[in-house]
Amino acid sequence: MGPSPLSSRTPPDRGASAAIPIRSRKVRKVLKLEARAGRLLARHERALACAASLLTRAAALRREARAAELALTGTEIGELRRARNATPR
Repeated sequence: MGPSPLSSRTPPDRGASAAIPIRSRKVRKVLKLEARAGRLLARHERALACAASLLTRAAALRREARAAELALTGTEIGELRRARNATPR
């Protein structure tokens, strides 16, 4: 005997679920929590994509700063060190 359709873990399509009235408060709560979890996961994935692009940009800026630092004269390197020591991190 195969699994019953009620024990299936795959959610029904939205059109079918809209036609079925759900009267159980517990079932409504489960569906509400699953929907909220889905929205939070989507938000998390968007934030990760944004963070990845920011990390890429930060790495590019650090490379650019390092290249500019390599072109400094001895006097400018001393000035840079003094400036770095003066700023809190």
